Amino acid sequence: MKKKNKSLKFLRKRLLKAARDLSMRIFFAYDFRKEDLFNVLEEFLNTKKFSPEIKEYVLKVVNFYNENSQEIDDIIKSHLKNWRFERIGYIERAVLRLGVSELLIIHSKEESKELKDKEIRILFLDLLDLVECYTNSKLSVKFVNGILGKINKELEQNENSIRIGLTQ
Repeated sequence: MKKKNKSLKFLRKRLLKAARDLSMRIFFAYDFRKEDLFNVLEEFLNTKKFSPEIKEYVLKVVNFYNENSQEIDDIIKSHLKNWRFERIGYIERAVLRLGVSELLIIHSKEESKELKDKEIRILFLDLLDLVECYTNSKLSVKFVNGILGKINKELEQNENSIRIGLTQ
């Protein structure tokens, strides 16, 4: 029974990582091509067969970002020091949008701090892995980690006042 639970956890982590990768590629294409987010989403979902779990995750995150895009971009902008939002690379911007969307979703959940912290650790590992994989730059990894770390710390301190996008 224990072995089955481990393989289920592993499968869930792999699905989540694949869903985050797909979400990041959708945000990248949306930004790079300057097209409608849902047209990009539909195109990606129609090019390959994805599991229902991956589709559900991607739809949740993309819908959340779409409903709160200005607020999410403003949160990112407010944490940039000596950088203009427009000058951030497409990959880094896509990962930041995905990361902030997920952080807001996680912090709005009615869960224990321990569960949230675990989710956030896994989120950071996946996102930083995506940055490294697609940019091959340790500087980009440090940049994204620094921005997301500051945003997460602020969200932890203000958890009771998080009110954006609670329409999950």
